[in-house]
Amino acid sequence: MKAIASPPDRRRKEGRPLILYVEDELANFQVAELRLGKTYHLLRAATSEDACRIVRVHHAELYAVLMDIRLVGSELDGVELAKAFRGRPGPSAPAYARDLSLQAPIIFVTAHGAVLAPEVMAAAGGDTVLFKPVDFIKLMGALTEAHLRRGRAARSK
Repeated sequence: MKAIASPPDRRRKEGRPLILYVEDELANFQVAELRLGKTYHLLRAATSEDACRIVRVHHAELYAVLMDIRLVGSELDGVELAKAFRGRPGPSAPAYARDLSLQAPIIFVTAHGAVLAPEVMAAAGGDTVLFKPVDFIKLMGALTEAHLRRGRAARSK
């Protein structure tokens, strides 16, 4: 499935921050778009390859990435993809996942929290972990907090 995107000029005119949601289940993306769409403009990547393509094009515009862990039909799972986004792809990562650099916060949104410890997701480059079903109030708070942390870190450099 290809990523869903609006033309760049429309996105700027709307004035909403751009979020990439890496999610293989269309229904999960649609719920997020319904709940977040008035505040944010969401792009969907259904596979790791789609996600890397979107990051290459929109890396400077991305406000955040929402990252599912299990990506059915993808070469990389969400943890491996987060590492690639942070410029640390694994040795067996495909060519499309190399030479990426993303500064935007990565928020893992997963139903598989019991499988992977939050420390593993943080080591991969994630800023926060939220569990499905998504509490959208917590998600909005996590987006704000991630940006505040990154802003403080940038100012202290």
